[in-house]
Amino acid sequence: MTGIDKYSLVSFAPSILIVAGCIGMVVFGIGFLRKQIAKDSAAAGESR
Repeated sequence: MTGIDKYSLVSFAPSILIVAGCIGMVVFGIGFLRKQIAKDSAAAGESR
């Protein structure tokens, strides 16, 4: 009885989706921040 039946999957699946969404947003945010920092540093280098 260690298998997942459909009644336990009803509460397990949304939890996993929320965790996956949070991890995805963190990965996307890190990439976005790196691009913005690179763009800002390039702009600061041009203005000198």
